[in-house]
Formats: sequence, C-alpha cells, structure tokens
Amino acid sequence: MLEQMIIDADLCIKLGSSEKYHFLLEALPLIAKKIYMHSHAFGEVMIPMSAHKQLADLVSQGKVSVVNETELGPQERSIYDMIYNRLAAVMIDPRKPGKNKGETCSLAYAKVKSIPIFATDECNLQPIIDSQLNTGMDDDINCLRIVDIINMAKNGQINLPRKTAKAIWRISGKKNDDFDRYVWPI
Repeated sequence: MLEQMIIDADLCIKLGSSEKYHFLLEALPLIAKKIYMHSHAFGEVMIPMSAHKQLADLVSQGKVSVVNETELGPQERSIYDMIYNRLAAVMIDPRKPGKNKGETCSLAYAKVKSIPIFATDECNLQPIIDSQLNTGMDDDINCLRIVDIINMAKNGQINLPRKTAKAIWRISGKKNDDFDRYVWPI
C-alpha cells in the first residue's frame, strides 16, 4: 500500500463506471493510505452517475480528501501558481481551457505538497511530468495507471483477486486478450 496519492477524474470515471460493481469504492482505498483529489478534478466526475456516487461516498467516508490551492499558505500558493502556469503552458490549449485543467491543478498541488503518486489513466502524461516537474530528487511524481494497480495486485502489494482485477481491466475499456496474455497471464 502506498502512503499517499492524488487521483484524477479519468481514473475515477473508469473504475466507477459500473452500477453493478463498485470498483472505485472498493479498490481505491486498497491502494493508498491517504488519497487526495483536487476540487477541479472532483467536479469533472459527473457522469456516469455511478462514478460520481462512489466518489462522493469515498469523500463522505473520509477516504478521499478534496483539496485545492485556496488552502495553501502564501509561500506554497506562490509555488503552486508558478508550477500551474508552467504546466498550463504545455498542457492546456487556450482554445479549450477546460481540457487538462484537472490534471494541471492536481499535479501543481501534488508538487507543492510532495505527493509522489498521480493516479490517472492518461498514457502520455509521465513524459510531461518528467520534463516539467521531476528533478530526480525525492519529490518526483510518478503516474499510477490501471495497469500498475493490477500489477500491484498481481505482486501481492494490494489484496485484489485476479478475477476482480480482470473485471476492472474490462470495465476500464481494455481488451480481455491483453489482460490474459500480457498483464496477468493464467
């Protein structure tokens, strides 16, 4: 189990997309002791309703803390703003100012608060984090994707049976064949 992480809307939407299986509610608390979500990313989880409900339940149970930059002191806020602007320059298209804003807010907050894990299923984000934020020091940020969560289960780091991991894989829109061949072969 990880100490702390900040989560992105896309991961919540994928894990919470089923009315029948509450993977977001059940699996997320297995991954980290402290889970944060930026308020902007939280606001992005509106549909499907099952994801919104599961996330709201995690917040009301105190398993996910919704955070934002208004809680930061003056020095931290200044650093947050600098990091946000640096990331926005490469991640946010001025013609679509809402696109990637949740990720940008979350990553800036994670950097200021030294949260080392960003749980997202964006596959091209780590190179941006490496070039814009990571220095090779102790405060580097690494992405945790669905495949990484399943690898944690496969390696016994979290208590998630193969059957459940495969269902999470499938509900996330990924191919059964890839799971059985490459991710967690029988």
